[in-house]
Amino acid sequence: MGLFHYFRIPALGPSEEGDLIRKMNSITDGKITGLKTEFCFNVESMKPLSPGDEDVLRWLLSETFEPTNFSRDSFLMGEAGTLLEVGPRMNFSTAWSTNAVSICHACGLSPIKRIERSRRYLLQTSGPLTEGERTAILGLIHDRMTECTYPAPLETFDAGMLHLLASEFVG
Repeated sequence: MGLFHYFRIPALGPSEEGDLIRKMNSITDGKITGLKTEFCFNVESMKPLSPGDEDVLRWLLSETFEPTNFSRDSFLMGEAGTLLEVGPRMNFSTAWSTNAVSICHACGLSPIKRIERSRRYLLQTSGPLTEGERTAILGLIHDRMTECTYPAPLETFDAGMLHLLASEFVG
C-alpha cells in the first residue's frame, strides 16, 4: 500500500532547541533566528486501515495529554525556512520500529508492517545558508553511522529509492 505519515510536535524540548540553536549559530555566524521541530512517523501498512484501526494507531503514536500536537499533516509545512529531515537508514529496521510494530500487532493492527520515526527541523534564518553550513548543521543533528538525510518525504522504505531521491534533489 505504501507509506503514510503522522506528525507530532515538538521533537525537541525548549532547552535542547536552545542548545542546538547556539551550536548552529557558531557554525553560521548567527544566521539561525528560530527553530521548530517535529517527529514524522513513516508508517507502512499492507492494506488501508479502517477508521477504528486508525484511531488505535493515533492513540499509540500521540502523546496522551497533548492530542492537539499530533496530526496527519505536518506542523512545519507552509512555513518559511530551511526544512531538514533525518532518520534511520532504510537498509534495516530499527529496534524502535520492531517494538512499535510488535505493540501495533498486540493491539490488533496486524496490517502494520513497519514504522520508522524521523526528525524534521525547520530552520528560520536571517539569510540563506551556504552548502557548507547546511552540511555542518546536518552533522550536528544526525548520526552518520545509523541515520541519513531525507531529501524529500519518504514514499517507500526501499533503500535504493532514497538514493534516487537524493540524486534528484542534488542534481
